[in-house]
Amino acid sequence: MDERRNTIKELEEKKRTLAETRNNLFRQLGETLLQRIGDGEYFTKEADDRAGVILTEYRKHLSEISESVEIIKTLEIDGQRFKTLDDEIALKETEKFQVTGELEEIFVRLGKAMLANPDFEELAEPFSAQEEGLLAKIEEQERKLEDLEEREGGIFAWLGKNAQMAVSKTLLSKYRSNLKRLHHSAGEKLLSSGQCETLDGEAAETAHRLNGSLSSLTADLSILKGERRKIAESFGSDGTPTRRIQRLEKHITHVKGEFPDIHLRLGSLTDEEGGKEQFSSLLKKEDNSIFENADQIKSQIADVDVEIGKVKAAINIDREKAEIEKIKKSIQNQRQKIITAESAISEHEKQINECVDRISELELQLKA
Repeated sequence: MDERRNTIKELEEKKRTLAETRNNLFRQLGETLLQRIGDGEYFTKEADDRAGVILTEYRKHLSEISESVEIIKTLEIDGQRFKTLDDEIALKETEKFQVTGELEEIFVRLGKAMLANPDFEELAEPFSAQEEGLLAKIEEQERKLEDLEEREGGIFAWLGKNAQMAVSKTLLSKYRSNLKRLHHSAGEKLLSSGQCETLDGEAAETAHRLNGSLSSLTADLSILKGERRKIAESFGSDGTPTRRIQRLEKHITHVKGEFPDIHLRLGSLTDEEGGKEQFSSLLKKEDNSIFENADQIKSQIADVDVEIGKVKAAINIDREKAEIEKIKKSIQNQRQKIITAESAISEHEKQINECVDRISELELQLKA
């Protein structure tokens, strides 16, 4: 039994292989027919509507793939441009940082010079008092640090000394930073007043040049960042072109995976009744080999079906024979039960007769 079941499995696998080989022939034919149709309108209203539906579906998939490919090309270009923009922005930001630093030094230099020159007393008036106050605070903190450096004592005195020095250093840094900003503001005011050239012509010239460079860099950065922002927005929720490209490539693969079924459905229509006539203007002499091979495989599949039927019939015959033997055995068991029951009945009848005889003897005793 097991051997015959294995035979059935082998035959069914052979049948599946033959069927798939036959399907591949019609897939090949369906693909060829679609290529021959191209962009034309082959199917008329009188033609099988299924063919028109298949053609429409096929072209829709081709359109989806084409659109996805074009989007991928655009994304690749945008991605490269985005990277280029990042590099250009980083370069401009570095250049702007350097120019800003140089300009800041010029403004501080001009501010110091203006506050130190009595000829600019009126222009420097808003800053002078602040400068004096900050210089006094800086001098005070520097003096405190010197005193603390010279102070000696035990561990507790050392801890207190370090805490006080930390506070003084923080304040000193703050006052120096404030003084630098003050000089910077004074220098900006001097340059905007138009009197800078009389104090330091070279610094004024440098400041004007750096200001021009800074304005140009700021404008360039605004344009570059605007373009980068626009490209980033086009990436949508994916955030990067790589992720969107991966999604599109996955979609293309999925759509292409639909083609074998479409090819088979169209090619199989030629195998139906009247199919060759419907596609007669597309079919060529070279396609005859496909139909011949398909018919041959169909015949082989039929032969395999016959073999499978024979093996299954043999299995069913054995199953029916086994059922007959089972029923015969059951009948035999039932007959044996009947014999046993008849024997028991006979014994019971004998006992009844014996009881009747004893009753008769007892009745005679009662009459005596």
